Amino acid sequence: MKKEDWLSGIRTIFPVSISYIPLGLACGIVLQQSGFNALAVFFTSVLIYGGASQFLIASMVLSGLAAFEIITMVFFINLRHLLMSSTFAKRLSKESPLFTMLFAHIITDESFAVNTLKFRLDSNWTTEKGMAASITAWLTWVFSTVAGSLLGNTFTVSTVVMNYVLTAMFIFLLVSQMENKLLVWVGLFGLVVAVLMKLMMPGGIAILVASIISSLFGVTLETYMGKKGGAVHES
Repeated sequence: MKKEDWLSGIRTIFPVSISYIPLGLACGIVLQQSGFNALAVFFTSVLIYGGASQFLIASMVLSGLAAFEIITMVFFINLRHLLMSSTFAKRLSKESPLFTMLFAHIITDESFAVNTLKFRLDSNWTTEKGMAASITAWLTWVFSTVAGSLLGNTFTVSTVVMNYVLTAMFIFLLVSQMENKLLVWVGLFGLVVAVLMKLMMPGGIAILVASIISSLFGVTLETYMGKKGGAVHES
């Protein structure tokens, strides 16, 4: 890849990478406290590369669950990556198998959102720039988790800080996509639905239900406004 591709990818993913640092440190600390040494944390981050999955692994190891149970849970949690990576299949059709496999392997919710947005809005965005962005986030996560495992006996990371950083990261991803009225309305609708669902059911289920309802609302609104002449897409 060219130097320009790397610089463009790094600049684009920079806010996400910064937010990965405290989360990665916290994940490394938790894994270290559950019995993982720095080398094990390194391979976990390189091969699994999933914050939720790695936090879950630490929790399940501490709970004494069998390896098969842990592997099964991680598989289902990361199954969504199959759908996310398939979204870029056409764009990667001319790339080498190694490039395609690496691109698919290092997709996360955040890099997927950033790449999807850039491919849609930036005609100069390429798979090479997308790869550079994803690799930057990946390496940031790997180094952060390993650093956390090495500092696990010395430092602790407040859950309040982790929650703040995670929220800030997703706000960045949301605001980055607010380029037309449709997405603004869907975002506001999703906010209201999420709050209402949170009042009626557990947090994890509430977010899932709110996401599904908001997605259906967005598709319906886009279809309806498209028939009206596409006015909803005006900035």
